Amino acid sequence: MAEDYSYLGSGIVLIREWNSKEPFVEVGNVSAFAIAPQTNTIELADNQNPGGGTANSVDRVTGYNLNYTFHDFNPANFARATRGKATSIAAGTVIDEPVLAVPGSFVPLSRLASEVTTVKPVTGATAYEAGKDYRFERGMLYIPAGSTIAAPSAAGTPNIKVTFKNADLGHVEAAVTSQKFYEIQFYGANEARGGKMVRVAAHKVSGGVIESMGLIGNEFGAGSVPGKLLKDNAKATGQDISAYFYWQQEK
Repeated sequence: MAEDYSYLGSGIVLIREWNSKEPFVEVGNVSAFAIAPQTNTIELADNQNPGGGTANSVDRVTGYNLNYTFHDFNPANFARATRGKATSIAAGTVIDEPVLAVPGSFVPLSRLASEVTTVKPVTGATAYEAGKDYRFERGMLYIPAGSTIAAPSAAGTPNIKVTFKNADLGHVEAAVTSQKFYEIQFYGANEARGGKMVRVAAHKVSGGVIESMGLIGNEFGAGSVPGKLLKDNAKATGQDISAYFYWQQEK
């Protein structure tokens, strides 16, 4: 009787820039990882019979897609999927940042604030009253309708200065880098065969762009990233060695 090779998988995805020789880093919680061959079917019609039909057919592989869906919304994952650059902003204090404040509106600051220390007129030293003239909400300021904060001297001109603290922040500037290539490996367990190990090594993957950034919803956030497997000639060291990817599994 043939052995059962049913598959139900889970595992981790490792990634690094192609040809970087850097250590692999884990993408985190990944709910989907798939390689999908793309084909172009070329058919020869049966022209010898009035009933038609197909005399021959060839499926030519035109490429391989590699898609994964991550759930760890961290700066590194977002930077890879938005062609961005990830940096860190150290915890600290921003002193007397000039901003525009209008009663009945929010006032964004240059960083997500963890605490507001003082709010003063942009040309004065007397602090406004917290809770009355302004409120600290959602990492920024809210100016209530009854605030005594004076209107700006000219449209769009800052009229207050804010001193605030920020925690350690992850920061991503999106769409500032060109497309990159990555080496991706999957290490998993086939739960349908008692946890026997499986592995996929994709040699060169074009850096896909996240399909959407769902920041409000009724389900956990998911970042779906489509990519393509490209030929890596350096990996094809023999006639039977793939330039694209390989699969390994415990028997």
